[in-house]
Amino acid sequence: MSRKAPMIAIEEEPGDKYPDLESAQNAALSLLSANLQTIIRDLIERGTLMNVNGKIIPNTKEKAE
Repeated sequence: MSRKAPMIAIEEEPGDKYPDLESAQNAALSLLSANLQTIIRDLIERGTLMNVNGKIIPNTKEKAE
């Protein structure tokens, strides 16, 4: 049985919190970066992705079980 990915919760922020789009994007960058890093590391540990010469690519080799 395959594992299901956890649900992603997206919260809408009121427009008055940031003066412009660029400020909002900059505020979100560090959080998104940290989450993406965690997801990529998890996928590498599961064998879905692999690191080849510093590049993260899909694992096309079959996993030995």
